Amino acid sequence: MTADRGLHNLLLWREAAHKSEMAELIDQGERLRLVGELMQHWGEQRRQLGLEASLGSQMGTIMEWKGAAPRTGSSGARILVSGAGLDHAAAEVDASVAELDRRDKRGATLAKLAELRYVHQVTIREQMREVGLAEDADRTYRNWVKALHLQVFAQLAARAGRVRQQTVRRVAMRLACNIDAT
Repeated sequence: MTADRGLHNLLLWREAAHKSEMAELIDQGERLRLVGELMQHWGEQRRQLGLEASLGSQMGTIMEWKGAAPRTGSSGARILVSGAGLDHAAAEVDASVAELDRRDKRGATLAKLAELRYVHQVTIREQMREVGLAEDADRTYRNWVKALHLQVFAQLAARAGRVRQQTVRRVAMRLACNIDAT
């Protein structure tokens, strides 16, 4: 993935977080389009990287470069970035889908639909069959996809809320003057 594409996805994520705060001002169609783009990005990331989030070992780097890897230029940065897992936007969508899966039976069905639709990219008929919808229930399928997007949007909004962005602890600090007594 190029740096421009990564920056574009980060900007998409920030736009979604901003728009979730302004949800009353955004029409539902725009929300669904935005979440659809994020879900497609999540599917691409999962297809390319899977759930792996590891960096290469030092011994693997030594074996690959027959000694220490170069520390300057673009090649050093490429070593650190490759295989580092999902980017921030895709990781947030992944966490939202996992939260749906843990919620209840309907949430598990929506999470399964998300996996089938965006990660595995199976046909609509196969998605309907796996989820348990009738063969001729096209309208019901579209309603399920809409519900999926709205639920993921709600999860993203909850995860990107003002409470999650605070990093400063809001409690009184206590003086630890008698540490030996504990």
